[in-house]
Amino acid sequence: MQADSLSQNLGAVITAIGALGTAAFGLLEAIKPGIKSINLIGFDGIRQTVSSLTPLERNAEGVLGAPKNALPQANVLKTLESNWVNGNDLGSQKAIAKSLIKLHLSAGNAPALAQATNVDGKILTEVAQSIAAGNALDQPHSDTYSRFDLIVTAMLDECYQCSDDIYRNWMRALAAVIAVILALAGGYILGASTPVSGGAVHDFGWWFREMATALIVGLLATPLAPIAKDLSTALATAVNTMQLVKKV
Repeated sequence: MQADSLSQNLGAVITAIGALGTAAFGLLEAIKPGIKSINLIGFDGIRQTVSSLTPLERNAEGVLGAPKNALPQANVLKTLESNWVNGNDLGSQKAIAKSLIKLHLSAGNAPALAQATNVDGKILTEVAQSIAAGNALDQPHSDTYSRFDLIVTAMLDECYQCSDDIYRNWMRALAAVIAVILALAGGYILGASTPVSGGAVHDFGWWFREMATALIVGLLATPLAPIAKDLSTALATAVNTMQLVKKV
């Protein structure tokens, strides 16, 4: 009976701590739209990679600019930034990024793109010229263009996955901060509203213990949030299993 009570109490504590973590994530989601810097976490890696794959070219007057029939680099980055902030599917974001990069390929910037992707610059330039003229690619040029496409895909996969990991880790860290603040606030309110016998005030040691407990609860909240229910159920199952074993 005592084991059942302990299991239920511990399970309730785990569930409550997990609920605090869920509340912290929810509060973070609520404030994200008003703070642009949070939404852009992780995008720097995408910006650097895409910038290296959308180099400018010099026109007849020697002025650097975007190739014809292609979005300027600044507009490409704004498009990808909007998709990132809106949380679009990563596969869709990578596909859009690759399409915009391939549209940026021209004879003027092919050497820079070839250097960024480690393919033959002379052949990639000829590929760009053939595409612009609407001519079919022969086997060597088609092979080089396929390698270029594959390397661009790999570079985008890497930068988007790394950026997504950075974003998720930062979200967990920010949610943990919010959970700690909420737990400390809850502990303070609970302590302030708890009557003390004899009219005495809470001493420093009491407040320290309460705030330390609240801090631990806050730090555990976000890791426990996704698994709180499963962990509570598993714990109750383990206790019941041990009770049955002892009866044998």
